[in-house]
Amino acid sequence: MTPAQHEAWLGASLTILAARDDVVGVVAMGSTADAARVDEWSDHDVAIIVVPGAEGRYVGQVDWMPESHRIVLTLEEHHGGGKAVYDDGHLVEWGVATVESIGTWAADDYKVLLDRGGVADVMERVVSTPFPSNLPDATRDAAMFLTALLHGVGRARRGESLSAGNIIRHDAVHALLRAARAQSHADVSALDRLDGLRRIERAFPDLTAQISAALAMEPEHAARTLLGIAERHLGVGAGGLDPAGRAAIMRRLGWSEAS
Repeated sequence: MTPAQHEAWLGASLTILAARDDVVGVVAMGSTADAARVDEWSDHDVAIIVVPGAEGRYVGQVDWMPESHRIVLTLEEHHGGGKAVYDDGHLVEWGVATVESIGTWAADDYKVLLDRGGVADVMERVVSTPFPSNLPDATRDAAMFLTALLHGVGRARRGESLSAGNIIRHDAVHALLRAARAQSHADVSALDRLDGLRRIERAFPDLTAQISAALAMEPEHAARTLLGIAERHLGVGAGGLDPAGRAAIMRRLGWSEAS
């Protein structure tokens, strides 16, 4: 999908939604809110704000989408709204809320496309609310990184390789990158407020290249390599990895300083 096609789909869907009396507002989310970020892999991500009681007309429903007859795959998500895929692979993600309930959401980039009352005000509050799981804290995140390595390698040694890989490649990596953000004086304003991995390569190109290489390894080797990366990048001691915690985990796992 070209940027022009991306904009055309958004305009067509807005026309359909604006013609409906039960729609109070439409908000473009993420890259859908910023045409400068749109490329061939961009999906559409929108929030449909409706009058109370009308949510069921939009949760998992696709009749508001342009050329909905071309949709080949749909799903309703647990939080409401859903995802849909067109026959050319175009992905649409949407959420449904009232003006009151959208106030409980978390959001990063957004653009109000339609507002029949209260939508812009509530979205300003939404984006000003901290998103706790993505707020970096160097001490906490360094500790979470170490415990994720211990947890993951333990699973690997039991033979639970899939679970081990998920803990090491997801939990440990997220904690390491949050700790790096907390330590850094680099400009992180371009990073996603909700997903700490989005666009992280822009802020830490060397660190993320090293982590990407480690993730291709089997779980325990990846974990040991990630520890070395963290030692070099975060340091061991104040503001970095806790020395006693690091030593205890290395003893428990039988890792030597040279390994």
